Amino acid sequence: MNYFKIIYFFVFILTLNSCKKNENNVVNKNSMLTDSIADTDIRTIRAIGETLSPEGKETVKDWEEYQQLDDFLDNFYSSSPNEALNLSKELSHTTKQLIDSLKIDRFKQPDVSIRLNVIHNYALRLADMSTIPNINPSEVQNETQNILDAFSSLNKKINNLAKQEKLEKELKGFTAPILIEEDSLNSPKLSPPQELK
Repeated sequence: MNYFKIIYFFVFILTLNSCKKNENNVVNKNSMLTDSIADTDIRTIRAIGETLSPEGKETVKDWEEYQQLDDFLDNFYSSSPNEALNLSKELSHTTKQLIDSLKIDRFKQPDVSIRLNVIHNYALRLADMSTIPNINPSEVQNETQNILDAFSSLNKKINNLAKQEKLEKELKGFTAPILIEEDSLNSPKLSPPQELK
């Protein structure tokens, strides 16, 4: 009888010991998962860059797709890599709509369309990154910053075009008087310079 008690005791000790080892393994695996998730969940706060001037806002006030992209990009100024990747497909769709909806004649020029295409290409690249299983969080952050910088460049171009349009309107009705001095008409003519010998 004592013999069975001793065997039960050893079996109990071995079972208890093996449970603790498995528990430690589970804790270690969870901490490794937490560490890798923590790297991709760190929010990065980015500077806003160039915003539209009042004249620029007036120019794009009826461009609904621009307004949608501007509102949607607010999510990326303070986002983690995971959030950026989760929103990337919608962003690429929104940038494609922006390119297709360009109806403002003033913006139908190569320097504006290039900026729109750059934003769209960066958005497509970010969407492609969402399909890569082991993507580096810093690469996602860099691509997100590229998108925001390209959008800032577009805003700068819109501001410049709006400012140029405003100056052209102001100068359109302006005519400068031509002043001719009386003395210059009546002055004696000078002889051409002579060659040196």
